[in-house]
Amino acid sequence: MDHRHTGVTEVSWERFGELCRQLALKVGPYDPELIIGIAKGGVLPAAVVASMLRREFYPIRLSRRYDDRVVREQPRILVGVPDVVSGRRVLVVDDISITGKTLQVAAEQAVLLEATAVRTAALFVHAFSHKPDYFILETNDLIINPWDYQVLDGGQFVVHPEYQEELDELQPEADRPRAERKGP
Repeated sequence: MDHRHTGVTEVSWERFGELCRQLALKVGPYDPELIIGIAKGGVLPAAVVASMLRREFYPIRLSRRYDDRVVREQPRILVGVPDVVSGRRVLVVDDISITGKTLQVAAEQAVLLEATAVRTAALFVHAFSHKPDYFILETNDLIINPWDYQVLDGGQFVVHPEYQEELDELQPEADRPRAERKGP
């Protein structure tokens, strides 16, 4: 199984909105009674889809990260699924599903809290990814979402270091747009 990215897909805010509309249409027939978004990346599409479907939205935090760095092999529950899932149809949303572990852990927690049904969704998956019940785009590209492409570092916005590492591997500096090159 090859886990390397083959290219880059930069998602604009406008495209993000359209992807959320497509996801809302896909999950609509399931008719979730509430939507859970996995922080950080899944909160944004989950909140948008919840608004589009006029459903309650609850954020949770499951992560393998601490201080924006991967420090755990398995995701840890930091803020869990709320008790209000009991007796309700739940949709768990993340921005991307790769291993599917965060979606799986969240779904399992909702089942333990006696949700009547639980389904999972993500905007993006890779060919090598775990496939949630619903997703919109399958690509092996590096997905660059509009909310975390640039991060604040020392008072200035810079390309997120994880993205920069992958961009350096995928695109030689001479092939990048001038604004993304290092130096003059």
